[in-house]
Amino acid sequence: MTAKNIMSFRLIKLSPTDRVCDALKLMHTHQIRNLPVVDNDDQFIGLFGIRRMITLLLPKAAQINFGLKELNFMPDEVEALYERLGEIGEKPVTEFLEKKKNLLFCKPSTAFPEVLELLEQNPGSSLPVIVLKGKKKKLIGMVSAWDILDKLVMNMFSSEAEGYQGAVCSEQTRIEDSKVTKDKSSQDITGED
Repeated sequence: MTAKNIMSFRLIKLSPTDRVCDALKLMHTHQIRNLPVVDNDDQFIGLFGIRRMITLLLPKAAQINFGLKELNFMPDEVEALYERLGEIGEKPVTEFLEKKKNLLFCKPSTAFPEVLELLEQNPGSSLPVIVLKGKKKKLIGMVSAWDILDKLVMNMFSSEAEGYQGAVCSEQTRIEDSKVTKDKSSQDITGED
């Protein structure tokens, strides 16, 4: 199995000129943590992520290298948060992309164990799936932990996967288990054995 078998193909993408406020609305509406930024030819520019936005909303004293360890003394004013968000919101997303040195990606042919390792190295993020053509990076998909849950784990535990041995429960086992639980709970209520 490779990244191609797991990745999401239908992507919500941002252009370099999209504003942060519009990106955040898209993220909220579609419940997405990361949005790829691409040019008109789908060349990958970077990743706009919610984690970076959370960092930017922190007070400036917490953003400096080796920032303050305790922030309890700072006022918790919603107005100050809205002010910071308002300043950031009108700027283009390209000013707030994930740092290139931290940004990991994979190719469609990347083996499943390596995809898992890359996701583990970059928690809370998604992996852009890129086709390299010279210096160009064409975005063709994204892989997230949810994609793995959806494509692999949920298929494994579905009733269609009864042929698997071990961790997979058949529909009959689930029915029998619920019957045992129901019978036991009715005995507990009545006090009968």
